[in-house]
Amino acid sequence: MSKLEFTKEAAKGLEKTYLTRDVVAQRLETIRQLDLSSGERVLDIGCGPGYLCESMGEIVGRHGAVIGIDISTDLIDLCNRRKASTWLSYAIGDATNLGQADASLDAVVCTQVAEYVPDVDRVLSETFRVLRPGGRTIFVATDWDAVVWHSENPERMALVMKSWEEHCAHPHLPRFLAHKLVNAGFRFDGATIFPILNLQCDDDSYSKGLARGIRDFVGRKKDVSADDLSEWHSEFERLSEAGRYFFSTNRYVFKASKPAARTH
Repeated sequence: MSKLEFTKEAAKGLEKTYLTRDVVAQRLETIRQLDLSSGERVLDIGCGPGYLCESMGEIVGRHGAVIGIDISTDLIDLCNRRKASTWLSYAIGDATNLGQADASLDAVVCTQVAEYVPDVDRVLSETFRVLRPGGRTIFVATDWDAVVWHSENPERMALVMKSWEEHCAHPHLPRFLAHKLVNAGFRFDGATIFPILNLQCDDDSYSKGLARGIRDFVGRKKDVSADDLSEWHSEFERLSEAGRYFFSTNRYVFKASKPAARTH
């Protein structure tokens, strides 16, 4: 499903990134747009460490249900260790073969996951299948060309970021997602941008964790020299200390719904 490694160490790093101010704010915006109500049944495709599920669980309450699936055993173990309510459940799951009954869910959310699945059309068709008529979905994705990251060596930055694009199956998915949703049968309900802007490279910034992930992934590929990669990564701290750090990217938030059944 993904070219990233989902080890225990990677799970811990992802958990830390999900607690940064940027990702917390993104999570709150996702929940706002999903507009959940008490008693609803929700599926989170690629739930990661489970923070979005926990927040949604507080809204739907004991008369609802939140199901989180992920391909990482370590992340699901992490979710289950922290699970605080009986209406939350987690399982190893495949985004292209959802283990839910037809028309059984009120909402499905998929944040930063669909671009990692080669058969993204299957993810959308499965989402359509499990939603009830009138049910809704939100897909959040990144276009990796939309990253603006200052470096005093732009050629090296371009080389590293081009190598990083191979970490997912669809690095430019937002360009095609609205069309794909309609092809899957959805009514397209619009798209918005959630911006992330970092002017410092600190532990509470999304970009610091991202830089570590890029360094580790590109380092395993070995198409950028170890020295260049080390210098690429260490430059951010120097720029931050000098007040010259700049990172910006957009999350693209797509909303769609399953048309209600026609009555005669």
